[in-house]
Amino acid sequence: MDWDDLSYFILLVQQQTLTACAEKLGVQHSTVSRRIVRLEKSLSLKLFNRLGKRYSLTQEGEQLYVQAIEIQKEMLTFERMAIDQNTMQGKVVISAPPVLANELLIKALPAFRQQYPDIVIHLRGDLHISDLHRKEADIALRLQRPTEEDLLIRTLAHIRYGFFAHKDYFENTPANLWQLIEFQANQRIVNWTNRLVNEHDYHVVLSSNDLYVTYSSVCEKLGIAVLPFFLANKNTDLLPVNPITQTIMTANDIENAGKDYLTDNNFIDDDFFSKDKGVEKAIPLIHSKPLYLVM
Repeated sequence: MDWDDLSYFILLVQQQTLTACAEKLGVQHSTVSRRIVRLEKSLSLKLFNRLGKRYSLTQEGEQLYVQAIEIQKEMLTFERMAIDQNTMQGKVVISAPPVLANELLIKALPAFRQQYPDIVIHLRGDLHISDLHRKEADIALRLQRPTEEDLLIRTLAHIRYGFFAHKDYFENTPANLWQLIEFQANQRIVNWTNRLVNEHDYHVVLSSNDLYVTYSSVCEKLGIAVLPFFLANKNTDLLPVNPITQTIMTANDIENAGKDYLTDNNFIDDDFFSKDKGVEKAIPLIHSKPLYLVM
């Protein structure tokens, strides 16, 4: 007897029709029917009376149903015990944007390996959003909040973004010749930089959807660009700048500018970059975007 047939038997008792049972299991109703027929043959018993589309238990079926529930509980307990024995070993697939995989996760792996030597990490640097339901990954780091209701979502941190320039570019390039490197991360980042172009006569010298390309371009003194602080801080020659006043931002400037822009809603509100009732909103100097852990 195939023990898996018991789960079909139990669910059909609860749902009463092949169609409802099949929908719960995500299979064809013919699969449910075939499983029940096979179970009855293996037991040499008739478990159901067929009344139209509805399945009702026979007297023998009622007795076995009680026992089947107990067996199912024991099987679930067995599986949980097996999982508990293996929680600290095996393979875990983690999906993350390449820059987060390289700059954040890799740095944490040596300490993780010391604590959990039997866990093998498969780290995927994915530009696309991995499908957890299709087992493309076990855990994902995302900058966009998932919309699926059946996923476990936790906010790990907030990643700050600001404008940066190389110190030589700041010192040697006249203010009227400052140019913009456009980072095409998402529409809100693009809108942020577009406001500098439209309202402060900035010219785009380079556009890229790759964060490392954008970072390297600033390091090569091509212009100013939006960068996450954790990446810009790798190069001590990169300075946080105010693109409006074209001055260096102090730690106090960054703290005060960040107070207004450190909530999730700032990246959710589509009106954030628009004009309200004819009054032009100030161009923000700092943004913070939530980083989500998804399972």
